[in-house]
Amino acid sequence: MANNPYHTSVGNISSCSTQTLKPSPASKIVVNTFHGSNLLSAQQHDEKSKILTQNGLTKSAATALETSLYASLYAHAPQNAVQQYTTNSARIYSGEHTPYAGVSLNKGSLDHDRRHEDDPCAAIDDINNYDDSDSEEDYVSTPFYLDEDSTETRQSRHTRYQVEKTQSKESIATTATTDSEVSVYFKPDAILSPSLFPHVPPYLNFTSHADKGPPMPAALHRVLKWKLSPVMPKIVKRVVLNSGFRIIKNTTDWMAVWEKHMKSPGFRTIRSHQKYNHIPGSFRIGRKDTMWRSIYSNMKKFGKKDFGFMQKSYIMPDDLENLRQVWPKNASKLTKWIVKPPASARGTGIRIVNKWSQFPKDRPLVVQKYIERPLLINDNKFDMRLYVILTSINPLRIYMYKDGLARFASVKYSSELSNLDERCMHLTNYSINKFSQNYSKNEDFNACQGHKWTLQSLWSCLENRGVNTKRLWATLRNLVIKGIVSGESGLNRMYRQNVNFRYNCFELFGFDVLLDDNLVPWLLEINISPSLHSELPLDLHVKGPLIQAVLNTALYQVPPKLNDRQQHEILDELNLTGPLCHDKRIFTTCLTAEEVRKHNQYTNRNIEFREEYVDTILDNLLPDDVRCLIITEDELNRCKPLERIFPTSGTHIYLKYIENARYYNRLLDAWETKYAKNREQGIALLSRYCKDKYHLQVSDAAMEKEPNVALTEIDMLHVKKEEVLDGATNLSLLKQPVHPSVSTETVLPANTDSKPGSPDASTEHKS
Repeated sequence: MANNPYHTSVGNISSCSTQTLKPSPASKIVVNTFHGSNLLSAQQHDEKSKILTQNGLTKSAATALETSLYASLYAHAPQNAVQQYTTNSARIYSGEHTPYAGVSLNKGSLDHDRRHEDDPCAAIDDINNYDDSDSEEDYVSTPFYLDEDSTETRQSRHTRYQVEKTQSKESIATTATTDSEVSVYFKPDAILSPSLFPHVPPYLNFTSHADKGPPMPAALHRVLKWKLSPVMPKIVKRVVLNSGFRIIKNTTDWMAVWEKHMKSPGFRTIRSHQKYNHIPGSFRIGRKDTMWRSIYSNMKKFGKKDFGFMQKSYIMPDDLENLRQVWPKNASKLTKWIVKPPASARGTGIRIVNKWSQFPKDRPLVVQKYIERPLLINDNKFDMRLYVILTSINPLRIYMYKDGLARFASVKYSSELSNLDERCMHLTNYSINKFSQNYSKNEDFNACQGHKWTLQSLWSCLENRGVNTKRLWATLRNLVIKGIVSGESGLNRMYRQNVNFRYNCFELFGFDVLLDDNLVPWLLEINISPSLHSELPLDLHVKGPLIQAVLNTALYQVPPKLNDRQQHEILDELNLTGPLCHDKRIFTTCLTAEEVRKHNQYTNRNIEFREEYVDTILDNLLPDDVRCLIITEDELNRCKPLERIFPTSGTHIYLKYIENARYYNRLLDAWETKYAKNREQGIALLSRYCKDKYHLQVSDAAMEKEPNVALTEIDMLHVKKEEVLDGATNLSLLKQPVHPSVSTETVLPANTDSKPGSPDASTEHKS
C-alpha cells in the first residue's frame, strides 16, 4: 500500500541453486533486498568470480543476488553498512542480526529435516523474472452516496485516526455515544398491514423479541406454522412467537423456516407460499475461496481501483506454484500471511505465519497477505460486522442495517514476529476472544468500552477523533455492492435454475470488514449464516431490531390455507379489504410471449448506452413489469431501520460490472431515475394498474407450476432414515402430492397454557 513501509515495492529477485554454494545444513537462506556486492572490495570481487567459476557459473551469470549470497557466506561487511542495512529494513527472522549483508541466516531447529525443494526461499534453481501482482495502492474507489448524504464533506483517504495525547485510556473507554442512532423497534398496531396497492394480499407484521404483538384471530393463528429447525436462533424464535406464529417441530405443512443452507436443487421442492432464509448459490460469495475468485475475476476486468478491496489470495493447492514464486520476494520484506480454511467459521483453523513450512500445502486453504497496519483503538485491533440483506438477485435488491458490531481483539496489538501465535491479538472473532482472561464484556450498548461495541458507538468514537463517518459509511456501501455484484453471475444462474417463485427466499449476510490506519476498508469475508447469538444486552440491542426488520422486509403473507368464509371473517375482524391469502401469481417467474419479447428487446447487445433503455422501458408496462415494481415498492415501504442501497437513482454505475444485462435491473434503474424523488406519483401509477387487476394476468404455465412432492428437501434435512421409512413419512410419499389435511406435527410451546387433554393438545404433541 502507498505510504506504508510494510508494503514498499521491491525489485525482482533471483538466485543460484543452493546446491552450488553450500551453507551449513541447519541454515535457511532468506534473501533480503540489499545487495552485498556494494560491500565487496576489488580483491573480493575477484575471489567471488573464482568461486562462481568453480561452481559452474560464468561471470555473466553472476547476478546481484548471487553476489549477495557470496558476500553473506565469504565476505564480512563494514560495520557502518550493516548499521545502515539493519536500520532500513532488516529485522532477522530469528531475532538476531548477522554480520553479513544481503541475507539472513535463520538457524532454526525446525528446518533440520525439511527438504529444501519444499521451500521457495531455499530452492530457486532458475533466474525468475516473476512479478508479484499484489496491489500496492489503497482502495480508492469512489464512495457511493445516497441523497441524504449530500451534506458530507470530503475526507482524504490518507486521513489517519488520531488519538488525543492528553486523553487517558480510561476516558477513551468511557466515551458515551450520546448522539448515536438508537435502535427503535417497530410496534405494529395489527398483525397484518395492507399493501400499498389494491388487489395485493396484506403482509404479516413482526413485533420485537421483547414485546408480544397485537391480538390475532384464532383461525389465522392456526395456519401460521413456522417449522422449527435445530439451528433456529433464540432471537428468531422469540420474535416469531411474539408475533403470533406457531413453531412446530414435525410438520410438512409449514409456511416459513429458518434453516441451515441446503444444496441448490432442493429449492425446487419449495412450495409457492413457503419462505426459506437462504438463496441458492450464495456460497459463491459465502466461501472464502469462491469469494476471492469472483472478486479477482472482476479485478482483472475492471482494475484494482474498483475491486482492490480484498487482499490478494492464493487458493491452496491450486495456486501453490504461484505462491511459491512470490514467496521469496515477500519473505525479504518480512511479510506475514494469514492462512484460513475456505469454509470454516468463528476463527476455526486460522493461523498467522511467516515461514513456508508453517502451513500444509496439500489441503484446501486460503493464504492472504496479513494487513499489518490495522486501525487501532486503545491499542487493540478490531473489525466490523455489517449486516446485509439480499431479498432478490434478479432484480438485484440489497439492504444494509444501519447498526452492527465492532469486535475487538482482547490482547494489545503488536507487529513483532514473536507474537504470531497469539490468536487473541490477531483475530477479532468473539468465539475466540471470549475465552481470553483479558476479555471484557460491554454491558452498556451506548458505551465505548469492553471488547464489543455497537457500530453506532464506534462512529461516535471515530467522530470524536475527526473522522468523517458519513463518508466512511458510503465507502462501505460501495464495498458491499461490489462484493455482491462480484458473485452475481453465479448467483443469478443458480437462482434461475432452482427457484420457482420470487417469494421463496432471501439471504442475510454478515460482511466482516477491517479498517487499516489510512481508514481504508478491507473485506475479510462474507458469512451466509452470521451468528445471531445474543448473550448480552448489547447483542439484543443490535440483533433484535435486525431480525424484526429482516422479517418485515421479506414480505411474509398468510398461506393459502383458509376457505372463503374464514378469509372474510378475518378481514372483517381486522378491518381490511381485498384478498387475504398469498397469491402465487404475483410472485411467478413465468412470462407470456409478449413479456419474453420485451425482455429480449431491452437486453439486446445492440443497446450500448443507458439512454437507449432508461427513457423508453417504462412506456409500455406489462403485467410482469407491474408485479416486479409493486414488490419492490412494498419492500421499500417496510424496510426500516434497513436502508436500501441497491437499486437507487445512482446505482446504475454498478450495472457495468454485471456480466450480462438484466432486464429487471434496467427496469428498476429507469423506475428509480423517474420516481425516486416523486415516489407518490409512481405508486399512484401502479395502483391504477392494480385496481384493474392488470398485475394478475399471467400465462397458463404460471397457474400450473407447483412442486409435485409431499416432502420438501427442507423437510428431509433433519429426518433420520428410520423415521422416513416409518408411518406417514414413508419415502413413497416423496413422489406423491400430499393432502393439506395430512400433517404430523410437534408444536413448540408458545405463550399459552394448553394442557394435555385440552382440545388443542388432542391433535398436537407439545415438546
